[in-house]
Amino acid sequence: MMHQGMLNHHVAQRLDLLEQELLQVKMQSGGVAPMMMMQQPMSPMPMSMRAISPAVTPHQTPYLPHGQHDIMFQTHKRIEETHKALIESMRQTAERHDKLLASHGLLMDTHKKMMASRVGLGAGAKKAAKQHPKLGVVRLDYNYPPGAGDIDSPASFGYDVFFRVVPGMTFEMCQSGKFTPAVERNFSEAIKWLEQKGACAITGDCGFMMAFQVLASKIATRPVFMSSMVQCPIIATAYDPNDQILILTANDKSLAPQKDVLLNKCGFDVEEDRFIIVGCQNVPGFDAVAKGEEVPHEYVQPGIVKLTQEVLKKNPRINAILLECTELPPYADALRASTGLGVWDAITGADFYVNAYKDNPRFGLSDWQAEWDGVQDEYVFGQNLIEADRKELVNKVGKPKGASSKPKAKSKAMMEKIKKNLIKQQAPSLGVVRLDYNYPPSAGDIDHPGSYDYDVIFRCVPGLTFEMAQSGRMTYAVQKEFENAIKWLESKKVSGITGDCGFMMAFQPIARDIATVPVFMSSMVQCPMVSVAFDKYDQILILTANSKTLGPQKDVLLNHCGFDVDDDRFVIAGCENVPGFDAVAKGEKVDVEKVTPGIVKMVKGILENQPSLRAIILECTELPPYADALRAEFGLPVWDAITCADFFISARKDNPRFGLNSWQLDWDGVQDEYQFGQNLSASERSKLLNK
Repeated sequence: MMHQGMLNHHVAQRLDLLEQELLQVKMQSGGVAPMMMMQQPMSPMPMSMRAISPAVTPHQTPYLPHGQHDIMFQTHKRIEETHKALIESMRQTAERHDKLLASHGLLMDTHKKMMASRVGLGAGAKKAAKQHPKLGVVRLDYNYPPGAGDIDSPASFGYDVFFRVVPGMTFEMCQSGKFTPAVERNFSEAIKWLEQKGACAITGDCGFMMAFQVLASKIATRPVFMSSMVQCPIIATAYDPNDQILILTANDKSLAPQKDVLLNKCGFDVEEDRFIIVGCQNVPGFDAVAKGEEVPHEYVQPGIVKLTQEVLKKNPRINAILLECTELPPYADALRASTGLGVWDAITGADFYVNAYKDNPRFGLSDWQAEWDGVQDEYVFGQNLIEADRKELVNKVGKPKGASSKPKAKSKAMMEKIKKNLIKQQAPSLGVVRLDYNYPPSAGDIDHPGSYDYDVIFRCVPGLTFEMAQSGRMTYAVQKEFENAIKWLESKKVSGITGDCGFMMAFQPIARDIATVPVFMSSMVQCPMVSVAFDKYDQILILTANSKTLGPQKDVLLNHCGFDVDDDRFVIAGCENVPGFDAVAKGEKVDVEKVTPGIVKMVKGILENQPSLRAIILECTELPPYADALRAEFGLPVWDAITCADFFISARKDNPRFGLNSWQLDWDGVQDEYQFGQNLSASERSKLLNK
């Protein structure tokens, strides 16, 4: 549209000039009244015309010899013909533009329909779901040698990844937040290509691409997250408002121009005191990023750690770290080891979205999805482009500056020096606050140790019944027990704390006021991170134990999760009428195998009436056992209490694929059994309503 506007403006200017020339010809041939001549604006006449024009007064009619009249007539005729030709050209251009817009709209609709056939009730949904999840990465037109941990390195992921560069999309263009028409077309093609290759989630290799999040989500049917900053709301919710969050970026001035985008799309206010933004531009060796050269990670890593420790010393309220730059994840493990804080980055963000499509091997439906072969395909800059698109590249195909043909081996001396000062930390563990409610949980339930691949510690709160949690108010005595539970779990050095009932979200402020680790009392804290990844017209299904249970929690969910119960974008459905699920309300053991077909059937009915559903969140903590069945049947991403816990634990966990290793003890793979009332003193057990 911008291009068409410029064209129309150019044509209009040309027409104005022609009109003025025509007027001059008429004046000189005596065809214009003196008063009209004085009123019309004129541009200077060509020198040739001045030479043949005799001087006249305003009250005289110009006289020209007979031969000159013929010349003027012919000139007049040519101008009129040119005028008509320009008008016709403009009409044809407008017609072609209208056809192009119609074709583009048709193409987008066709792409949407084609991709929609792979999700929900589409014919290809089951087939697509059986494939191991893949990630799609939109790349800048920028050729550099990424190291393991960088979002542009296949070695950073535990699943397949496809890359597609956008010709003409430079760093400067991304930073400006504006496309040219040609680059916008290339960007759209990249999104479509990645979806057609089977990518179940799409991200970008530059945080500035967040400016194009809306456009990408309009094209895609899968979740799109163009910056690691989409994790901001869920991280901020999990900590006390007085806690600060450190944002590490390549350059601390780079986020300022993105202020409006980050606030509107990520809920992140650049100027808010809660967020401390620090750039790494002065860290020795990190300037290789700006130069497009290979970054010496072992050399840069100590500088990143030193910078962070200095910032923490000056800002003791910092309780979490988010790495905004896509080239910073290689240092995440070193920061976890040296600070003991949770560290999120572009990789934890990608894992959050991809895991929602992935088979959970610990519970639920099994053997429905192909296993990843563990082999990453190599990628060469410009690959996956046709020849015509490669010609549009600003950075031509070839080996990037500083790249080696083989991965660079870590300096043994450097690694030994780092490890020498390390004391191995225990593997991360989860703390779960339990209701005063005794029931037999199934694998996948938040109260079942077998639901996790890390240690979990439970602590019951005497007197905290389901009804009290639903009311959103605790008695003074029960609140004291609740606070003691949080303190006790922290004393056990858990890495995060959750609850076994979503209604505990009402007590989130109390818990996070006491805790120093992240607190996420409901799976609904994932709502903002899920909703931002889809188009505003896409809908999200919220499954709960009872469809009427979220009503009383409206204000709590809006204030703490950014979730509006009355928003048409969210479709809320209860499972109370699914055969066999009434065992939940009765406190009996649920027959998961019997209930699963009923859950699937219910969701199928909802999809028939709501075909624009693109994602599912399981609010109830007893619903995760059915997540895999829903993923397998409908090819939709499913988030639940377990994906939520995994997300927070991942920020404290050693990533074995890159970065610092051998700094954390391995989990022994053995879950301790738990008996209701365990971890309470005799006095506390005596207060239990359920013995």
